[in-house]
Parts: sequence; C-alpha cells; structure tokens
Amino acid sequence: MIVILLGAPGSGKGSISNYLKEKHGFIHISTGDLFRKTVAQDTPLANKLKQIMLSGKLVDDDTTNEVVRQELLKINNPQAHIIFDGYPRNVNQLEYLNKLTKIDYAIDVQVDKAEIMKRITGRRVCPVCKEIYNIYYKKPKVENTCDKDGSLLTQRNDDQESVVVERYKTYMSLNEPLIKACQDLKIYHTIKNDRLDNAIKQVKDICNLQ
Repeated sequence: MIVILLGAPGSGKGSISNYLKEKHGFIHISTGDLFRKTVAQDTPLANKLKQIMLSGKLVDDDTTNEVVRQELLKINNPQAHIIFDGYPRNVNQLEYLNKLTKIDYAIDVQVDKAEIMKRITGRRVCPVCKEIYNIYYKKPKVENTCDKDGSLLTQRNDDQESVVVERYKTYMSLNEPLIKACQDLKIYHTIKNDRLDNAIKQVKDICNLQ
C-alpha cells in the first residue's frame, strides 16, 4: 500500500506518519530525512545534493525524484506499506512517483490556518535534549525552560511567524494543482485534523486498516 500525505506545514502529517509506522508497520519516507541521509554518503548524487543545500536553494524536482527512486530501490519490496510525508510537493513529482509505483491513497490533512500558526509559531525546542514544547498546548512548568534539564528553550528560525506565513503561501500556491491531479487519478481523500486521534481514525477508515 502506497499512501501520500498532503497538508500544510503544521497540519500533523508527521504525527500521523509516526502512528502508521509504529502501529501498522508502514515505512515512513520524508524527503527531509532522505536528504540528510543522502548527503552523509559519498556518491555523485550526495555531492550534487550537498551543493544545492549549501547554496540555500530549494532542491529541484529531478534531484528530489532521484533521491526517492533510490530509496524505493533499497526497499525493493512490492508488498511494503509506505507512507510519503512531504512528497510529492507538486504535479511533476506526483507524475514521477506514479510512474515508479502505484499510489493507493492521497490523503489531504486539513487544518485551519489560525490553528497551523499556533502549532508552528508556538513551538519551542530544548537545544540539549531536543524535547519539543508549545506555548499554547504543551507549556513547560517554568516559562521558556525545559522540564527535563533546565535549558533555555529556543524557537527555530523557520518557526517564526513571518517565515511560517511565507511557507503557507508557497504551500497553497502549489497545492491546488496537486489536489486536482490527485483527483484525476481518483486517489484523493480529505480528513480534518482537529484532534490527532480523530485524524488517525479517518486515515484508518480510508485505508481499511484495523
């Protein structure tokens, strides 16, 4: 079974993917994780990817698609349950993936923009133990201080409001044609992620998981 999760940054794709990985044995493929794993290697593709990432540019479709193709070759199991998180990001990537393997479901995780802003801009991280907090939903016992080791919590640069607004705009501009392409393939479904347990139930129902 091949599932792709669509949704804006902060919509909960990672949490849903982790559940499917832990409870149903899915292989979780995130392009961000793949890029980090690839650049640690000594291959022509790794060197190309390093140069792109060092330049601060977005990784182009051809390179992204090749990284995904090589990962699928490593898995080499037509019976595997795989969930893609953050890929494909546009129609070109969708068309490429659809040639590599049959996509069973494209699930669009929908969350109100105001809620997304709170989830991302409210996020704080401990620089030592990497524990994640949220000033709206998971506050530390002492303001801006990690419960575990007392370190001062930090906010990632890409979690700042101005950055999140731009990321959301970029996502929305790419999302409409991607949704249309998924609808044309008759694989498109939507769920509401107001609560994680409700979102997971909807995904299980769509994918016929017990």
